[in-house]
Amino acid sequence: MQHRLLVVLALFMLPVVLAAPTASPEKVLRMGIHNFPPDFVVSADGKRCAGEGYVLAQRIFAKAGFKLKAVCTTPARMYLLLDQGEVDFSINIKTTAAISRKHQFVEPAYMSMQLMLYSHAPSSTAPQDKTIAAIRSFDYLGQRQQLLQQGYQLVDMPDSISAIQLFLHQRTQYLISYQGPFVAYTGQQATDVVDVKQKKLAEVDAYFVVSAASAYQQRIIEVVQQYARAHSCSYLKGCDTATIP
Repeated sequence: MQHRLLVVLALFMLPVVLAAPTASPEKVLRMGIHNFPPDFVVSADGKRCAGEGYVLAQRIFAKAGFKLKAVCTTPARMYLLLDQGEVDFSINIKTTAAISRKHQFVEPAYMSMQLMLYSHAPSSTAPQDKTIAAIRSFDYLGQRQQLLQQGYQLVDMPDSISAIQLFLHQRTQYLISYQGPFVAYTGQQATDVVDVKQKKLAEVDAYFVVSAASAYQQRIIEVVQQYARAHSCSYLKGCDTATIP
């Protein structure tokens, strides 16, 4: 009896080991990014991407407990990744034919963009053959089809910067491009761009577009709209500049 009592007392004296709380799984959102400076920038090797828009998205979703993973890609591939649920969201205009209607665009818009047609002066060494540098899979608010019907030849490139470079190297007579990437790229060059004319074709808004295959689709929409309400945003870009560190 005495031995049994000692065993029981010894058991009570053993240190209590508490089970460590199970950590909640990390919530990660994948953002599709193609080269569209200054808002979205992809490195030359295609392995790294960031930009002002990515930083803003990080800030928006961090408040809801999400981490962001940048998926560097081209526009044409990004539309496939949205369909397959390989990216949760990206930024795009509403009228791109390659984007499935099942995906959700989030109000308010991320930013407003100006669609421009740039051309070399007739005195330049650029060909005068109605060629236009463009981005593959962009239909430019229907301008692609209209230009083709008017006898222009579009030379498709993977992204905005490769199209701009083709034009500036005087390989095409024209460039169709949104103004932001053109201004951002030419502003970083050592020499000024001269003898280039520009014509505004249209103005259009770009939005967060959320994949219908994303497990977080509804939550992404809620987080963006909550952020917009909290900062009284008419456009998400720049609406909280007073709070940017």
